[in-house]
Amino acid sequence: MIYTTGTVNTVSGSAIVRGTGTKFKNNNPAINIGMTILIKSGTTNIPYMIKSVNSDTELVLAQPALATATNTTFSIHITEPDNNSDAARTMVAINAYTQYFLDAMNTWMSETGQTKIEMPNGEVVTLDSIKKMQGDISNKFDKKGGEILGYTAVNGLIQSLQGRLGGVKDGSSINLECDADGPRITSLYPNSSWGIHRLPTSSGTFMQIGDYGVGGNTIHIDSSGLNNPLTPTGTYHQGGGQNDNWFGTYGVLINLKYNDTNSTKIFYSGDKGIPTIASKHGESLVWNVLWGTGNTTTDPQGFIKRASPIININSNGTFTTNDESEGATVTRVAQGEYLIEGVLGFNADAGWGGVDGGIEIPLDVNKQPLIWVDSEVNEDGSILVKTYHRTHPNAPKFARNDIDGFNDSDPIDIPAGRFISVRVQMPEQSIYNVRMREMEEAQKAEEERRQKEEEENQDTNSAPEIVFSKSL
Repeated sequence: MIYTTGTVNTVSGSAIVRGTGTKFKNNNPAINIGMTILIKSGTTNIPYMIKSVNSDTELVLAQPALATATNTTFSIHITEPDNNSDAARTMVAINAYTQYFLDAMNTWMSETGQTKIEMPNGEVVTLDSIKKMQGDISNKFDKKGGEILGYTAVNGLIQSLQGRLGGVKDGSSINLECDADGPRITSLYPNSSWGIHRLPTSSGTFMQIGDYGVGGNTIHIDSSGLNNPLTPTGTYHQGGGQNDNWFGTYGVLINLKYNDTNSTKIFYSGDKGIPTIASKHGESLVWNVLWGTGNTTTDPQGFIKRASPIININSNGTFTTNDESEGATVTRVAQGEYLIEGVLGFNADAGWGGVDGGIEIPLDVNKQPLIWVDSEVNEDGSILVKTYHRTHPNAPKFARNDIDGFNDSDPIDIPAGRFISVRVQMPEQSIYNVRMREMEEAQKAEEERRQKEEEENQDTNSAPEIVFSKSL
């Protein structure tokens, strides 16, 4: 048997042989004293006898080397074939190989993770241990079925030949299914029955809760959006700020798109809920403010009139105010005299006859006034209202309004059970005006906050990644 693995270096006059890639001690069969080594020098193989083996990479010759050689080949005569020495060495080698194999198998089968095993030729190989391979196999999905625990991403089509993919967790279930009627989604909440949701036959985008303001909060829209005829049907809101006051105040609205040029908008103001209908036909616009309790009142005869700061004064001086006149007071100072304080005179609303027409008085069944009325506006804005008895001498006797003890123009209280309505001008610091300013300021601050939030978030939205985390 000849050993030739690696190369050697010699120096003339030195008995040391140094090897590269050699296994002088670990080689099986081992290299021993007295063996012959041939070291090539040029074209000649020079024979030497081995005196000792110091390591895998160092030998000592029985006599100094005759020539210097670098990284040269060599050969060591280990055994003579077919003799007792060869047989003994072969048996020793077999036993050594067997023990080495058993040690390697023990390492491979007993350790966890990866193991490193050195081969007889010195090469080191890395193997997955038996325990690691068993663990890896147990974590593989069985194609016959089973459960996947953990995140799973699929770069391809998942197809169920039975037409059903689904998920189950905490008593809830959801499935994508196909049947004779087409694709559908079925879902189950805990302690409830299955729900079936058919998918539409036409292409399009699913509508979510909150889209177009349906099923959630209304969507903010600025004035340019309301001017845009392509704005879709939906529910919206405006804050009453500089860029979202198309209706002059804050509130919610419904936009009904008829086509790309015509639409109708129904707006409800936030302060009083007064509805306004605006119909847009191309460039033309038709406004219609609906009347109701938020913007009208009834006069002493029960007729509807446009609301504003109004005070209703009763016979005994008691009074009622509306939202806009809150804070004003009335005092009966004498018979037929009522002092209104906390105001700045009359309100010059043309719907009430201007500055001189801000009082409505009660009428009889024949539409004849029951009293005369006079008023004085004091320097501080308070109003003194005076009422007088009023007769109708030219009317039939039953309609003359004669009262014992009172002549025409005598001071008299407002008829019992009736009232007069006075439309007044409230100061800037009235309860209503202060409340309106606070609401406008709060709405402006909210609008600024919302715009800032939209600017910060406009680039952060991204489509969600859809992965399958479990397969049934």
